[in-house]
Amino acid sequence: MDLSGRRRYLPAAGFSLLVLVTSLLPVPEGASGQVPVLLGVALDKWVHAASYGTLAVLLAWGRRARSVAAVAGLVTVAVCYGAGVELAQTLVPSRGTSGTDFLANAVGAVLAGLAWLLARRVGALSDQTDPQSRQ
Repeated sequence: MDLSGRRRYLPAAGFSLLVLVTSLLPVPEGASGQVPVLLGVALDKWVHAASYGTLAVLLAWGRRARSVAAVAGLVTVAVCYGAGVELAQTLVPSRGTSGTDFLANAVGAVLAGLAWLLARRVGALSDQTDPQSRQ
């Protein structure tokens, strides 16, 4: 992969850094009891799912992933990153590891990977470097 190909991963790298930093910020005292609910699910779980879904899509975009195997690999990277961030939260006194947060991370990444594959299949995403997409 040349340098320009590596640049396509910059949004994913930047976003993953943003997720890491925000995930390791201390939680203000008493804030954990104030989480609103949306459709029966705590709003923070929706944020987890959206964040790791976004990361999976940015990785797929950086890779220009087309195959199920490539997208599955990138979704796995996003899920493992989420697990690592959950474990790193044990280092912050007001935070901790949460199985439901990890599950929300994984669900978001998997759903985004499936959406990426579906969008590729129906032609909603085209790759400008693909000779067939230029026709």
